[in-house]
Amino acid sequence: MPTNNLRLEIEYQQLDRFCNQLLARSRDVVKTHESLITLETFIKVFCAAQQGSEAYKMIEELITRYTEQTRLQLLQQKTRELSQAIKKQDVAAVAAIHTPLSRNGFYLIAQSVVADLSPAEIQVANEWAQAWTAQAKQKADQLSQYPDAPDFRAAGIALEDYLAMADVSRYLAFAVGS
Repeated sequence: MPTNNLRLEIEYQQLDRFCNQLLARSRDVVKTHESLITLETFIKVFCAAQQGSEAYKMIEELITRYTEQTRLQLLQQKTRELSQAIKKQDVAAVAAIHTPLSRNGFYLIAQSVVADLSPAEIQVANEWAQAWTAQAKQKADQLSQYPDAPDFRAAGIALEDYLAMADVSRYLAFAVGS
């Protein structure tokens, strides 16, 4: 009688080669990072009985090393993108970077961006972000039917844009000390 079970064996060297090939072939660090996270989860779920073993710890450390590598690449990529978006004063691009990230991840990227900008560029970016955020909030407040409840939809402003710019505005204000 056929069984519905599949036996899976993961060898350290094979997994190392697989991860190296995955990184070498990839053109999209986001997808590569997500693939490694999925692989990590797969191993945790299907090898749960072996957690704590020496082999499991070695495999876990290997995958962690690769996911950390792609996480750093992802942060570098997003840092370059955010820097360009801020310099171009592109709200949609700022929001596209901000939306999928945690607040902590976004602030790490913003910190790197600010470190690479000149004081004059930081000042210009801060003035832009402060003005954009204030105008968006004012417009949303004016079109709201309720006090203290801005209506960004009525104002034609995507909430993601406002939230991203509010975070940029807060971070830049902190960077210039205002």
